[in-house]
Amino acid sequence: MSERLSFPKLTQTSRRKLGFVLIILLLSVIAHLMLIEFLKNEMKLMNLLDEEEAEVVSISLQTETPTKASAPEKKITPAAAPAKAQPEAAVAAIPVAEAPAATAPEVMPEVSSALSANDMQAHDKQAEASGSAPALFEHASLPPSAELAYDVVGVRNGGRMTGRGKISWRQDGQHYSLSGEASYLLFTLFTYQSKGDVGSLGIMPLIYAEKRITHSETNTHFNRDSKTISFSASTRVQPTHGGEQDRGSWLWQLASLGRGDPEKFVPGLVIEMVVAGAKEAENWRVYVNGRENMVTELGNLSAWRLSVIPGENNFEKQLDVWLAPDKEWYPVKIRHMDKNGNSIDMLLTQLKIKN
Repeated sequence: MSERLSFPKLTQTSRRKLGFVLIILLLSVIAHLMLIEFLKNEMKLMNLLDEEEAEVVSISLQTETPTKASAPEKKITPAAAPAKAQPEAAVAAIPVAEAPAATAPEVMPEVSSALSANDMQAHDKQAEASGSAPALFEHASLPPSAELAYDVVGVRNGGRMTGRGKISWRQDGQHYSLSGEASYLLFTLFTYQSKGDVGSLGIMPLIYAEKRITHSETNTHFNRDSKTISFSASTRVQPTHGGEQDRGSWLWQLASLGRGDPEKFVPGLVIEMVVAGAKEAENWRVYVNGRENMVTELGNLSAWRLSVIPGENNFEKQLDVWLAPDKEWYPVKIRHMDKNGNSIDMLLTQLKIKN
């Protein structure tokens, strides 16, 4: 004959305590679900940083006539996909117009994929004298080591989010290291690192790594012996021709160009680069808009605005950077924007130069 289990009867006070605990647990679950849904919505902004079309940077220069500054800023819709760059043959800078006034145009004109016959002949002559595209950086001068802090402002469907960002840049004349991150509330949304050597033509990456909050870390390797680039996130193995950069270092290579040879920056210029990201290396087109006056927490600055179209067949996103000559050509503003107007801005708030 089995004994029946008996449980102590709950008093009214005990029932109240148990009910209170259950309510607290229920509210906690609801709060966590709301937070997860909120973060999922906000993380859609991070798609602007996505690298599906990102690639490496080998450099050549082209010039196109800049447009007037009267039109409002708008998203770029190129008339045709640009032709693939040929890393073996450089296209040198050919100034065709005088620089506009201090206030640069807000509009980046449509980038044509073809040059006129006269322009092509001039390009060919200059290319013969210039040699390979990386030679454009023969006077490259890297900015001093520094710590940069940014306010991050995201806008999506009229909503707004704010966070923090930082970039740590180190170079000793022979080697460099670069790391950056963007955070929101208590979450680090995106981090990256780039390391390599410094040569006569500027930055020479060896490895690039990035980590997103929803993805595992990826690594991109620049293999000097085999002259290839390989990717942990894909099976691609792509050849190098010299001058390639990664998604972190390309901006600093352009800063070194401005710092060492500022006359290369001409409004209307298009710089073609090869930039390696997490999955592949591709051509980027960097359009030099001109200089713009900016009000920052570091004071009033004049900065060169560069507009980038990542990927030769993808015009869904645009990347703009502002480099300030008066601040060693450090990036004082970085903007990611998609075709729907959703954007993420990084605005420099603090700069500590390491001498």
